[in-house]
Amino acid sequence: MSAYSVLAKYYDRLMGDFDYEGYLRFVEDWLVGEGVDLACGSGAMTIALAKLGRKMCGIDISGEMLNEATVKAKKEGVCVKWVLQDMTEFELAHKVDFIICACDGVNYIPKDKLKDFFARVKTFLKKGGRFIFDVSSEYKLRRVIADNLFCEDYDDVTYIWLNDIQGDRVDMEIDFFERIEGDNYRRIGESHSQYIHTAEELEDALSGWEYEIYDGENYSDVCEKSKRLLFAATSL
Repeated sequence: MSAYSVLAKYYDRLMGDFDYEGYLRFVEDWLVGEGVDLACGSGAMTIALAKLGRKMCGIDISGEMLNEATVKAKKEGVCVKWVLQDMTEFELAHKVDFIICACDGVNYIPKDKLKDFFARVKTFLKKGGRFIFDVSSEYKLRRVIADNLFCEDYDDVTYIWLNDIQGDRVDMEIDFFERIEGDNYRRIGESHSQYIHTAEELEDALSGWEYEIYDGENYSDVCEKSKRLLFAATSL
């Protein structure tokens, strides 16, 4: 089954350890005006920015994730435009003040599409516009995620997540055991692939931008064991 077909329903719960609040505090002063959230998923970051008064559009390739985002935005009482698009081919009607791509979205872009993706982002940013994105680092994907198994058990669902590294790509197989009624479960599987992008490769792809790099978990200087790299880039 395609990525996020099942995961969409449980995504927010399984992402409970992601520091949305701290991340937003760190980047919010750079994100002013009208913006786009690429690979917005279930819309947590998009909605949070909308609540701060930003005019927001959320773009994702998964209709299931956008359905979750739509429901959440309605509950939060915010107006967000949701668009079903592949972020490597996204189109906007006009330039915006900022674009964000949080929670590893860039790891889903193959290496041979990376430079074209950054060029596309720049096309739709105003001069001086900000592009904020992060990636799971090479250290995290090779040393923590690759060739490892993770699982969690809840009352309504259990998942088993197995990762296999193939060169610079990590293939992820996730099996969900979803409770139907009583002790009856249904098993549903889906597949994901993330690509390892080194800091050097990302810096090369950002040629022509001004940018700074931070540890995306403690928002300080990057070290060799940083698990998330956060880039704050400016369109020149």
